[in-house]
Amino acid sequence: MIRNRRSRLLTALLGITAMSLGFVLLPAAHGSLAANGTASPSPSQSASLSQSPSPSPSSSPSKSHSPAPSPSRSSRKKAHKKAPGTTVRGPRMWDPAHNRKFAHGSTVTVSQTAALTNEMVHVSWTGFTPSSDVLYDQTSTDYPVMVAECNSPHPRFLKQCYGADNGGVQGAFGPFGPMNTAYATTARNGSGQLDIQILTNVENQFLGCGVNHRCSLVIVPAQGGNTLLSPPNCHDHSLDPAGTDVGQFAFSSQTGSCSWRQRIIVPLSFVPAATTCKIKNASFAAIGSPMLLRAMNQWRAGLCAVPNPMALTFNAALTEPEAITDLPSGLGDIALTTRPGPAHIVSSKTYTYAPIAISSVAIAYWVDNPVTGQPVRTLKLDPRIVAKLLTVSYNFDNSGCGRGKPPPIIGCDGAVDGNPLSLFADPEFKRLNPHVPGPMGGGSSFQVPTVESGHSDMTFEVTRWIANNPNALGFLQGQFDRWGMHVNTNYLGLKYPNDSFTGQDSYPLISHKFNPVFPLSLVASYQAQNWEPGTDWEKDQFGNFPRDPIQIPGQRALFAVLDYGDAAAFRFPVARILNHSGHYVAPSARSMTAALPSLTATGSNHVTQRVNYKKQTAGAYPLTMVIYAMVPTSGVKPAKAAAIARFLNYAAGPGQNPGVRPGNLAPGYLPLTAKMRAKTLRAAMLVRNQKGNTLNPKPSTSPSPSTSASPSPSPSPSASRTGLGEGVAIVTQSAQSAGAIRYALPVLLIVGGAATLGGASSLMLGNAGAIEERLRRLRRLRLVRRR
Repeated sequence: MIRNRRSRLLTALLGITAMSLGFVLLPAAHGSLAANGTASPSPSQSASLSQSPSPSPSSSPSKSHSPAPSPSRSSRKKAHKKAPGTTVRGPRMWDPAHNRKFAHGSTVTVSQTAALTNEMVHVSWTGFTPSSDVLYDQTSTDYPVMVAECNSPHPRFLKQCYGADNGGVQGAFGPFGPMNTAYATTARNGSGQLDIQILTNVENQFLGCGVNHRCSLVIVPAQGGNTLLSPPNCHDHSLDPAGTDVGQFAFSSQTGSCSWRQRIIVPLSFVPAATTCKIKNASFAAIGSPMLLRAMNQWRAGLCAVPNPMALTFNAALTEPEAITDLPSGLGDIALTTRPGPAHIVSSKTYTYAPIAISSVAIAYWVDNPVTGQPVRTLKLDPRIVAKLLTVSYNFDNSGCGRGKPPPIIGCDGAVDGNPLSLFADPEFKRLNPHVPGPMGGGSSFQVPTVESGHSDMTFEVTRWIANNPNALGFLQGQFDRWGMHVNTNYLGLKYPNDSFTGQDSYPLISHKFNPVFPLSLVASYQAQNWEPGTDWEKDQFGNFPRDPIQIPGQRALFAVLDYGDAAAFRFPVARILNHSGHYVAPSARSMTAALPSLTATGSNHVTQRVNYKKQTAGAYPLTMVIYAMVPTSGVKPAKAAAIARFLNYAAGPGQNPGVRPGNLAPGYLPLTAKMRAKTLRAAMLVRNQKGNTLNPKPSTSPSPSTSASPSPSPSPSASRTGLGEGVAIVTQSAQSAGAIRYALPVLLIVGGAATLGGASSLMLGNAGAIEERLRRLRRLRLVRRR
């Protein structure tokens, strides 16, 4: 047995030695391989538009077809094409002041009813029964309004609408996730409004909404009536006040039949999702840049719908630094990033960068006016206030030592002694926002922002903006502001800029509130659900830390740092932040365009750029970012190279047309400039030619394939410098010195692999920590977001 073990051990060692020699020679063999040219793909065409409903002005909407707009050239100054909204005429509502129905019918308008995905739409109405209160309460507000999403374009029963049959309870959970049902009140003039999140089959299987399954919104006005009789008498309104007209009874299938009869239905239609592409074999894999998810989803859906369709996978569960790290190992074919990778990458491939989108970081918020119950739409934040939020420097719940009465079990938090009790008590915030009253209810206690966890280019850009402001930087270094507030002392010594948000205050009350989440799309999901990821610091009877409750509209104070693509899709109010010229600017197509002249080069690759704050003008948004594709210009097979080149041509061409249809540039992104598009088209030619980062012959007006690729000889291995994308280097060896290596290499690898498999299985390369890290990345790579 001992002799047998020794034999297996020697066999494994010999196999590993042979494989090691093979891998050492791999770069040399690569230098001897010529890259074949590929045929230029046919131009991509815009995806055909799906049919969308356009209800006629009546209480029962009818279907019609929306004409498909013809595609047009991308222009940086173009506004996004929004799918048309829909206005529906409804029945006459009850007028309690005159004990009769109103003389005129009602109307409901939905901001978008076609080409929908997971997003927020605005619903408004006129001619409804006025409510008794400004803020909604399911037990006391007379004549409120409920808006729910239903799993049919013509729902007949309340139970067909998710979360609509629960007695008007807000922020409830169901078996298929949080209920998106929304509630509001009606003003004295009969008008009202709210926003509701639209869920697709990806977010909610009960609804199942998608391109092949139309759904609807149902607007249900509480109308009271005597629903205690059998059958109900909807003309008898004697039980209305604080009775059958409150949400508890009106929004229930048992006691709300009179309200349900007055419902107004607005059918919805959806765009094809990128995940529904029938092509199963992806041409290549893209990884990184979670902030590009919405743009990539529309491009992928568009590429799948053209006459010569193409599929690609996109994993937004990998952040930009992880994508660049994993790219040379083959876990992806292109990496999407804003910051360039290291100047030298040891790889068998060369890479360059191609601009594909412009977007920004947004600071979204829900802050409700306690008087009107409506969200505040204008809010200013400077870098120091943002630093205060990110370092949890407010004396929340009066937990600081010396003032309040903190829980005796955990004591007080000396790190925030003497600081304001909340953001809304901060004199600096009140000076900037004198007309923003502090909220009431759940949002008044804590204002801890929801942020992305892990290493992120977005986080780096936010912290770079903060560090560029002397007041904010001084605050982080321990300087008091003019009103006597100081940084949470647990964060003293924190260096900005950096690319990750981490909680550093271990005080239980705070450490359970500051919970960065992953992936980035989860930040938007929390904000859309009026929720934050914090927990209580005390365990419940089951030994768990209870999640913080969803905040009720009218009482919210929620902040989130996220991408502008998600902020635009969910209609979040976004803060106006301070730029270097002293102006407060919110993200928009205009303000991002104004930031582009301040872009300056990063590194020596001649492509990547970032905003130079000191060069910004009055209307420039400081957190504007350009997103690049890090693409291979050698070492890739012709078919894959052609697919990557086609994607770049598409992204720089039809993909720059703003809109909400498949193939369009999604809202929240700015079309590339002409110079940027030229760089992307040049990169596409480099990828297709697979000769490295030099075009030979020089590029013409349109990309053309190369039929041969012979590397020029060099006498010895050297670091290959690039032209376009000069900062990315590789280690190569010429074809002349390869000789028999190209033939010996397969033999060494095959023999070595067989010997290793036949040898002792205990001789595994790498330590346990490295294996665990690789498994972690592989699992995350397989986490393909179904959005």
